[in-house]
Amino acid sequence: MPFDALIAPPQPLPLTDVLAERGILPVSQEALDRHKQSQLERFAPSFWYRHQPILPAALLGSVACMAISGGVTQRMALDGSGVSGWLTLGWMCVIAMLIGAGVFRVRAGSHWEERWIPAEWLHGLAVPEQIAVLARELTRQVPGSTLILGELKQEHVVLDPYLLLERDGEQVCLGIWEGEHVVACASR
Repeated sequence: MPFDALIAPPQPLPLTDVLAERGILPVSQEALDRHKQSQLERFAPSFWYRHQPILPAALLGSVACMAISGGVTQRMALDGSGVSGWLTLGWMCVIAMLIGAGVFRVRAGSHWEERWIPAEWLHGLAVPEQIAVLARELTRQVPGSTLILGELKQEHVVLDPYLLLERDGEQVCLGIWEGEHVVACASR
């Protein structure tokens, strides 16, 4: 129809253009990718986590070596008493119980998780104020936008979060922080 263009709703501007109109320069995707990769390397799994099948063998092997050395020492003594043998056996039992109970823990690797969050949760999630203020402002001004919180997790501990603004599949990074320290932040 010839008049369809007159009644069609205007197409929204890309998110980067909306931010540029407001004078906001987001954290670049390259900076976010570099940061994410460096944190994965920094919080990589320990040697023993990567080689879990050999951990029990190594611990039991060390106990066996201790038992053998205790037995050899007892045999070498002229008037050797059975005390050293019983101590070695007792120590082996303690180590075996500790291994069985899982006391020897190893550090797991880290991974990134992302989730949508409402702007009202930013304070409760300890998002630095300068990032939270900008995020709240943009979610009000950019219709259809959502916030995505990315978190580097190691077991159940959050190590290093970042905040994205998303609309229609387009994402921009508003900030990266570690605890109270802001690593990168969108600027005006």
